[in-house]
Order: sequence, then C-alpha cells, then structure tokens
Amino acid sequence: MTETHQLLHLTDADIATLELDARKVRRVIHDAFLSYSAGRIHTKPKTSIFMGPGHAFQSLAAVDAESGYAALKWVGIVPPGGTATVNINASTLLSDTASGRLRCLMDGRRATALRTAGMTAVAAQFLARQDSATIGFIGAGVQAEAHFIALTDLLPSLKTVYINSGTSPAGTRFAERCRKLGFEATATGIRETIEQSDIVITTVPLRPNFEPFIDAAWIRPGAFVAAVDLGRSWKDSGLDALDVTVVDEEAMKHYAKPGNLVPPLKHAHATLADLVGKRHVGRTSPRQRIMLFSSGSAVADLAIAVLIYERAQAQGLGARLAN
Repeated sequence: MTETHQLLHLTDADIATLELDARKVRRVIHDAFLSYSAGRIHTKPKTSIFMGPGHAFQSLAAVDAESGYAALKWVGIVPPGGTATVNINASTLLSDTASGRLRCLMDGRRATALRTAGMTAVAAQFLARQDSATIGFIGAGVQAEAHFIALTDLLPSLKTVYINSGTSPAGTRFAERCRKLGFEATATGIRETIEQSDIVITTVPLRPNFEPFIDAAWIRPGAFVAAVDLGRSWKDSGLDALDVTVVDEEAMKHYAKPGNLVPPLKHAHATLADLVGKRHVGRTSPRQRIMLFSSGSAVADLAIAVLIYERAQAQGLGARLAN
C-alpha cells in the first residue's frame, strides 16, 4: 500500500459515480468470506446500543492483515415516520494496518446496500435454484432495489417480480423501474408474494409495536428466502420446519434476545463462511425450502470499503484532507 499522509473523504455522490457492477461486488465479498473462513480476516460480533424499537447505534469492525486494511462502520438507525429523511445512516473508516493511519472516511449508505445485496447473492450461489423464475419482495426500499440488481445479475432465469410494500408509494416506483428493465412486475398481497416466488426478499423495518406477520408455511417448495430484516417479520412457528437455515455470521445465532424481535436461530445449519469455505454443501435438492438470516457483516463491509477506496483512488475521486 502506498504511503500517504492524506485522508480521502468520499461522499455518497462520489461513490455513485464509481458504478460498481454486481458481479465485481459479489466476487470481492465471496473472496473476503473465503479469507475469513481460512482465518486471514479477523472480526468481532456487532456492537449495538438500543434506544428503542427501531432506534439503535451499531459498530462493525474487521481487520485483514494480509491486504493491509482495517475497517470500522458506524451505523445510526431511527424508526420510519419520524423527522429523519433517511432511516439508516452509516459511515465507514478505512485504516492502514501497518501504520495505523486512517486512509479514508466514506459515506456508508450506498456501500451498505451493495454489501448486503452482495452477501445475499453469494449465499444464493449455494442456496437458490439456478432456474428460479420469480422473485418476491416484502418491502420496496433501498435494499429491495439493491437485491433486485444483485440477484437478476446472478440468476438470468428471473423474469417476474412480485412486490408488496403496504401503503408505501415506493412499491409503485420500484415496479416501474423493474418494468423498464424488461421484467414483469406486479403489486401483490403478502401471502401471494411469498407463495408465488422462487426467491423471496424481506426488508421490513422495525417499528414501534411491531409484530411478526409472515408465515413460513407459505414458502413454496424449492424457494430461497433472504430475511434481510434479520427475520423479524417472520413468525417463529414453522421456521424449524425449513430444510436448511443459514446465518451470515455465527454471532447471528445469538442475536435473538428481548427487544431484537429476532427468531431463535441456534438451530441454524451453516454460516456464509461455511458455504464459501466448503464446510456445508448448501442446496442438495430442488424442493428444499432454504432461508438466509442476515444481520450484516463486518467482513463484507471491509471488502466493499476496500473496493470503493481503491476505485476512487484510481479515478481521482473525493476530497483529500490533511491527516
């Protein structure tokens, strides 16, 4: 790594100009989990301070001494419907492991969407049927759109999109964007969305007085579900009947506790690192119903931060500050 004494600052607009493609994002996340599986990347469980339902501050950290980078992401989450125009804000610090110097401060919102969808796509390589034709979304925000891009790139067999976003106008906008890209897109009810979809993505935010409302019995044979909302939108009953359950990291199994509204996950069969590291085979039958519970990973945050930083350096983007 080239020695420098400048701190690079990257805004969301800077990162948007990089136009990072889904395939490259998927590859760097896969390789990061392979390194993590082999013990070359080190991380600790996410630290969370809860202020109330849907209101929390979190930190995620990872170090890769081999590549010479360390990353720390700081996340602020507020409930929908308040005065905030954005419900999730994030910033990432990227440091040089040799000198300890801070190399980059970047806006973490777009990076978080890329990393989360990229993680789901990596999991889908092992868990989704390659002939999946329909994809359903419960929730139609930033994560839904990021997952649509990531999964349609991975699975060209996808042709039809089902969208449930409650009363939010985001669903209408999302459906129109899907149609412009050549997909059939339809607004559907919750149960209908689940029952008709080979791939299901749930991205439901936590609100005050939240209650799980999706029944695992609705999942069709052969479907792959990514619970990007940590599974909080799913009723506990029926989850243990799924054929394979996967968590993004081991710590996710222990994340279920009062206030988190996360289903018990101690029965999970594998982690994402187990899949990438070939310690678990993933899908073994076209009729298996499989679910990924995702809480976010510092391993993937590090991979995306390095990709963004190195691309921005090469293109001369961002502001350079004294460090």
